[in-house]
Amino acid sequence: MQQQNRGGDTRRPASTAHMVMRSTLLMMALSLFIATNDTDAFAQSDTGSSAVPIKERNLGVQRSRAASLPRSESDQAIVNGWPMYRTERGQQAFNDAMATLKATDVKAPAAAAFKNCSGLDCNLSLPPMSADGWTQAGRVWVSPNDYVLFVQSPKMQKGQNYRRRAARAMRYFVFHEFHNSSRNTDTFDTISSHSGAVFVPFYVSKPQLDARGQRFVMVVQVAPYDVTSIHATNYGSAGPGIEVARNTTDAIEPLQNLAGILVASITKSNAPHLRVVNHRGAEGQPMIAAYERRLSALQSRQSATPVTLPFVPASVQRVASVSGNIDDLVTRRGMSPRIPVAERSFVPPRTTLAAAAPEPQLVSPIRMAERTPREPELQLVEPIRPAPPRGTLRH
Repeated sequence: MQQQNRGGDTRRPASTAHMVMRSTLLMMALSLFIATNDTDAFAQSDTGSSAVPIKERNLGVQRSRAASLPRSESDQAIVNGWPMYRTERGQQAFNDAMATLKATDVKAPAAAAFKNCSGLDCNLSLPPMSADGWTQAGRVWVSPNDYVLFVQSPKMQKGQNYRRRAARAMRYFVFHEFHNSSRNTDTFDTISSHSGAVFVPFYVSKPQLDARGQRFVMVVQVAPYDVTSIHATNYGSAGPGIEVARNTTDAIEPLQNLAGILVASITKSNAPHLRVVNHRGAEGQPMIAAYERRLSALQSRQSATPVTLPFVPASVQRVASVSGNIDDLVTRRGMSPRIPVAERSFVPPRTTLAAAAPEPQLVSPIRMAERTPREPELQLVEPIRPAPPRGTLRH
């Protein structure tokens, strides 16, 4: 029997089984959509933005979605799948670093390429510094599993000039450490906080893991090594300096020490008269100790043939054009590895799990619970008497 509705259309009423089947299909479609469009609270999926060059990500946009205060390291908001820093300057430096990382992404060299140069305790042949005071951008391997990423991120815009010191006006190369009571030693937040004149030309990050699982630290250069800077006033700001991400409760990582050795060695190859020192007190002391320990080890190897460390240069054109997602570049702290779509699976319905599970088996006969005997009740050993008045002695 057919029933006519108000619009004149005649339809068969849907059965309960048909409605259940329809709901099941809708739930399966929803599950498939969620599984193939995996998004978490940390990263937002945006397929179109991954094609944007890395150097342009989250620049020239409103920063209302960025955290207002530096609460901790790596607490940046994720906008269109990419970290957004609180300032344009910090964003630019981060983008420059990630673009250099992508532009130099190659297979790690074999152990034989280092010729037993453990801990850089050998004569080194390093990439030269350019005439305009910049280290060459690229990836310097120090072992088959570790490298130092040199990044160029100019503080000045195109057309602006840096005030540079004459060689005779420079006397020191100074190791600094960035201490922050909030424990936010993120390199790019540090660069953001140094928003005035150039503080130091070099910044060294904490060690990180790239997407291949290899350890690296970043050396971000924001100005020529001989720029007029305002750091180390106890040394008259007379020469370049390097800022290392470290809190007072943290130990300097060995890879950070190696990065400091590389930067100081490259700088001294351009200005041999510079004296390498640490800042006042204990600040920078572990790095200067590592630098001097290497010099001591080299005294018996002066005649040895220099070792050229494996180096992957990053051309300006390549850095400007690379694109990609953050998960393809680094392993983020506290994040579980993402599961490829092909390896994901659906959890079976509860009824299916119940049917597949074996029924429980009785392993022994049912017995009455055994009770321990009750302890005897307490007995009164003497009659209850009133307490003596206060101040009365009893013998």
